[in-house]
Amino acid sequence: MRSHHEPLTWHPVRGDEQVRIVRWTCDCDPVFYELCQAGGRRFIRRTTRAQNNPSIHESNRYPVAEADALWAALLHGLAR
Repeated sequence: MRSHHEPLTWHPVRGDEQVRIVRWTCDCDPVFYELCQAGGRRFIRRTTRAQNNPSIHESNRYPVAEADALWAALLHGLAR
């Protein structure tokens, strides 16, 4: 893990919109991520599983290119 990273702001999940999952990490870990798209904007969804009680949060919405760059940063340990 790197000592410097870009902090992401996490918000409670919105449950009332159509979302398309574009990319994802393995859901075999206690924390996994999905790159989602809704309304022409992309965001990252983080799911944390603890004692059969998942906690789901989403990042801010970004233009596609910016969200894709954040996704790559997240996968390389440069954002969290």
